[in-house]
Amino acid sequence: MDFAKHLEKYLSKEEIGSLISSFDEKEHKGVYLNTRKISDERFVNLFPHVKKHPFVEHAYLYDQDEYDLGKKVYHEQGAYYIQDPSAAIVASLLPLKGNERVLDLCAAPGGKSVQTSLRLGNNGILVSNDLSKPRAMTLLQNVERMGLDNVVVTSLDFSKLSSKYQNYFDAIILDAPCSGSGMFRKSEAMKNDWTYEKVIKFSEIQKELILMAFSMLKDGGTMVYSTCSYSYEEDEEVVQYLLEKTPAILGQIPEITGNLRSKKYPETIHLFPNLFPGEGHYIALIKKPGNLTENKVIERDVLRNTTGKGQAKETQVYHLKNEIDEKLIELSLRPGLFMKTIIGKKEIPTHHYSHASSSKNSIELTKEEVIQYLSGNQIRKNNPEGYYFVSYLGMNLGLVHSVNGVLKNLYPKGLRINAKINDSF
Repeated sequence: MDFAKHLEKYLSKEEIGSLISSFDEKEHKGVYLNTRKISDERFVNLFPHVKKHPFVEHAYLYDQDEYDLGKKVYHEQGAYYIQDPSAAIVASLLPLKGNERVLDLCAAPGGKSVQTSLRLGNNGILVSNDLSKPRAMTLLQNVERMGLDNVVVTSLDFSKLSSKYQNYFDAIILDAPCSGSGMFRKSEAMKNDWTYEKVIKFSEIQKELILMAFSMLKDGGTMVYSTCSYSYEEDEEVVQYLLEKTPAILGQIPEITGNLRSKKYPETIHLFPNLFPGEGHYIALIKKPGNLTENKVIERDVLRNTTGKGQAKETQVYHLKNEIDEKLIELSLRPGLFMKTIIGKKEIPTHHYSHASSSKNSIELTKEEVIQYLSGNQIRKNNPEGYYFVSYLGMNLGLVHSVNGVLKNLYPKGLRINAKINDSF
């Protein structure tokens, strides 16, 4: 079955034609602000032609030909996260007070986790998971860059762990792996790789995932299910499967300019690129009956003993903002905010901690020094010996070690090749 034909399951020929025609149009770009680092006012002053997102607070649409935001120094500082405007809606729908325990089940590369972490604030905690270890490492890089301090990053197969976490999370994001038709405008390869057989395969996976996620949701909790697929089999049919197998209730998604309400489940929405300025998403808000119980707020440090270079004993110190199961901490890639490494009597702060910290006591760099720093070069400056954060325009960039009038560069080597900052920053 070809792509257009399979959409006839729920769309008219006119709707299908309009959707497919939009695949040849220019991709929409969006950005979500880290308001711990940059205000809406400052961002708009820097980039005056951006447009407010039609639904999501602190989110904007922009023209990449005018503002290449991925190559600005502000991106390296974690001032914002580049995110598709339709994907940005997903996490914004969770009703968060700020002390919840949240799971982002298929989280990489991390946009929805970024939003959720920032919305949770000081008392909530987010388990941000991706089954793929390479994708989870990309997720971890974004958690560091954005300076998120309430995230436990994991790469776990929850199908083998879910029985331990029944009724455990206040809220869950399930942005399920899918056939990816919502990526057609971004990727010619995705378009060429699409088959109906692939749709059916992913539909079966999604049905397993949504049941598992619902079982881990607390009574009274909320889950948001989403895909970047236009296929009915991966969207409404997966929701239908959940409703038939569980006491799940659909929550009402507010009206969004340009959404297409599902005919079978009008509480859920499709965001098509011919109607909404994004690449496409299906979103369902799902409630579990019952009354939500409050969590205890317990802050603590987590210590990990490791062996570093030269077989030296090291202690890594992490900070957790709230209570989370000990097994998740043990199995995590990053159990909260990575504060410092202790080697003997020497304490070395981390890149992650630099991005989560104020620039009040940092060494402020010039524009030319920023370019040198992001390229991995040393910088000549006279400071007392020790470890320092470095900043630019009031936002931290990373860490240096001052020795003999030189700032030795501790910017992570894996990030240096990506630091292609353009002249307009």
